[in-house]
Amino acid sequence: MRTLSHFLHTFWGYLGRLGALLIAPLVAGSVFVPAAANAQDYEIWAIDQGTNIVHIYNTKLEEVGRIDMGAHEVRVPHMIHFTSDYAYAFIASTASGDVSVIRTADRVLVSLLKTGPATHMAVVKPDDSAAIVDVIEDPKAPRSGKLVEITIDKQKGSFAIGRSLVISEDPEFKKVADKFNDARAVCHEYSADGRYAYVTLGPALKDGGLVILDTQKFALFAAYPPSEMQVNCGTVATRDRKHIIVNGGDREVGVWYVLDSTTHKVVHRGESRGFDAHGVWATPNGREIWMVNRGTSNGIVIDAKTFEIVAECRSDRHPTSSPCRRTRNSPSSPSVVRIR
Repeated sequence: MRTLSHFLHTFWGYLGRLGALLIAPLVAGSVFVPAAANAQDYEIWAIDQGTNIVHIYNTKLEEVGRIDMGAHEVRVPHMIHFTSDYAYAFIASTASGDVSVIRTADRVLVSLLKTGPATHMAVVKPDDSAAIVDVIEDPKAPRSGKLVEITIDKQKGSFAIGRSLVISEDPEFKKVADKFNDARAVCHEYSADGRYAYVTLGPALKDGGLVILDTQKFALFAAYPPSEMQVNCGTVATRDRKHIIVNGGDREVGVWYVLDSTTHKVVHRGESRGFDAHGVWATPNGREIWMVNRGTSNGIVIDAKTFEIVAECRSDRHPTSSPCRRTRNSPSSPSVVRIR
């Protein structure tokens, strides 16, 4: 089971037992794999942040269910991630400051965990042993951003708050603290074994940078200030997780970086051909990385091996034509992209 394109602030995710598909504006979303024998069966889970509703659609784009998160006092559900078997969904909600865990088989909320103000993202580790939560925290409290662990016991169906780390209080961060404007966790992605989490800071680019968390010690391994890495949002791994792509932007900037997940060093830097680089994910076959720019309503497609830009997508093309234009002959992947 693989995801072709995935979340960040805004998206839809399609997924069957073999593959998936991506992105719609003003919605956070994800995917549910039903217990159907047909490998082409899938559902679309899309979250409306304004109404606190999870809308569920079938392969014919017919709405087949809803989950009212507001009924559980969840406000502004923002991003979703799943366990590797898609048995549980983790929804991070910024306004209510919590993570909801939903059992996908019957769409029941089984756990609601308070994690802190402006809880932005919760991502399950590759081995499903835990999820780590990026918490921006109270804007009135400088450098208060933190990372929170949620332990997972799938056999018992239990979930609990584990360790936490205020980023600015970590010794590794303190070594270069004067080079950071703030310290608030926004998004992250893992190395192949889940040992390291690559965490972008923000949410403003001036307050950005990257820290690398050792998830075993729950302490920082490294810290890169915004003067070294202009990142404040998107994180994604290549299919083999040998490389991690992170990006950043604002009204005048759109950049992305590739890190080697063994050395933790930057091996490539590129421009996003637009401003405010944000959403980013990989195709199911692992050949491409898709990235969108919020400020200029366009996107790029990156070759996951060479890190060459192989296509550019624009929202102002004719409605009957493809929104994406290939810059060279290359294998393409099915996708749906709406950029607002």
